[in-house]
Amino acid sequence: MSPDRALPRPEGAAAPLGPPAHATLLVADVERFSARDGADQMRTREALYDEFRAAFTEPLWSSCAHEDRGDGLLVVVPGQVPKSVVLGDVLPRLDAALGRRRRGDPLLRLRVAVHAGDVHLDAHGIGGHAVIRAFRLCDSDPLRKAVAAARGDLAVLVSETIHEDVVRGGYPGIAPQAFHAVDVRVKETAVRAWLHVPGDEDAARRVAAETSPGPAATAADREAPREGGLSFSAGGDLRVGPGNNFAGRDVRVGEHPRPRRWWRP
Repeated sequence: MSPDRALPRPEGAAAPLGPPAHATLLVADVERFSARDGADQMRTREALYDEFRAAFTEPLWSSCAHEDRGDGLLVVVPGQVPKSVVLGDVLPRLDAALGRRRRGDPLLRLRVAVHAGDVHLDAHGIGGHAVIRAFRLCDSDPLRKAVAAARGDLAVLVSETIHEDVVRGGYPGIAPQAFHAVDVRVKETAVRAWLHVPGDEDAARRVAAETSPGPAATAADREAPREGGLSFSAGGDLRVGPGNNFAGRDVRVGEHPRPRRWWRP
């Protein structure tokens, strides 16, 4: 690994080095990396770094910290760099470069997860809950299925944080309608994330349709009124007789549930 790729590491013991810093995190993983022989793996790693450096451009790449992960890498973008630059400039350049590689060798097909949060830097490298979240997103089933189904060579999964702060912001190069909600469950992590497959929205839509609303459902989802059905109330006891007939004093049928006095089957 050349010196410019190495993660900047402070000298000395692994002592606390001050408060964490906010950053944007990208985790990339090469599809089917372990199926390649040793020489091909090394060529693939070299190509991966070349494409990321070109997509970031040298000044931005040099300002980032990066850790090698064997079959992928972690890139930590400083907080002063707008997140919209990562989604609206860097990832489109990366997607275009991967498409051009289809005429070359080695082929790169990538899963990329994007998250943002506080990160810690110590003598051993980069850590923190945000880093764990980014890796869990990259390892998730929806992202794996998306890159396998994609016509192109890139599938991106962004966290709820990135979706709220960036995707919905209307920034240039970012189409909110091209991001589809999925439920992610990896180990102890169960969250909502947003899937984007550049140039192949159908693939993202199909994968998203396979996931059902789970514990990561939004407050709006949980509070949405249910359609259909009837509610009954009675001034006294409500009784159900033969033939599912309801009896009671002042039995009423309404469209909206009311607390306590209303019974729902």
